Amino acid sequence: MIEAKVVESRQGDFNLLHSGSEWFIGVLIPNFYPNSHFDVSKIFILDENDLLHKDDYDYLIRLAESVRKDWTRFSDREVKNMKIVK
Repeated sequence: MIEAKVVESRQGDFNLLHSGSEWFIGVLIPNFYPNSHFDVSKIFILDENDLLHKDDYDYLIRLAESVRKDWTRFSDREVKNMKIVK
């Protein structure tokens, strides 16, 4: 299990997470399941291009929006076992 710290957060949108040398983005996906009102948070590792922009708040907002539109495009970068620590 990966233990990560929250570096940046935009409530109801995304969390920027850091663990060792790796960076992640946690994205809230509303109405994840068909015909339901359940929101699900999914976590994805940032790739090399994303790392170049990890300090750009607008870039992270656009990345989170892209994940919400089609999270399956990012499924190969999904992290399933993560513990958020302080």
